[in-house]
Amino acid sequence: MCRTLLVRLLPLLVSAPLAASAAVGISGRWLTQTEVQGIAVNETCDLLQAADGTLTGTCETSGGNFKVSGKVNGTGVTFTHPARYGGEDGTVSFFGKLDDPTSISGSLDLQPLNAGGAFAMKKQPSN
Repeated sequence: MCRTLLVRLLPLLVSAPLAASAAVGISGRWLTQTEVQGIAVNETCDLLQAADGTLTGTCETSGGNFKVSGKVNGTGVTFTHPARYGGEDGTVSFFGKLDDPTSISGSLDLQPLNAGGAFAMKKQPSN
């Protein structure tokens, strides 16, 4: 009885860690549409997610090319990068959620301007 139960449970016990490790990663190129106080800003972000969820990469905007730092935790995605907005230097912070494997959406905060907004990202197919 015990052996039969073990044989039936073994595939479940082995597949559970595999499913957890197969979590969706967000490494790749993303087209990002942001809105800050009614003004649209588009970015192209090349992101790299490490095994521990650390997020690095770059985002390119009309204001320049900026290094990204952040974290992926489950479906939560947060990252920041320097920004140039209205002739002023600042930092933009993104607080998002992975809606599906190819889209992230959420809110953003631009400091020191105390400006908020929203963003949506779409993952681009890899070549």
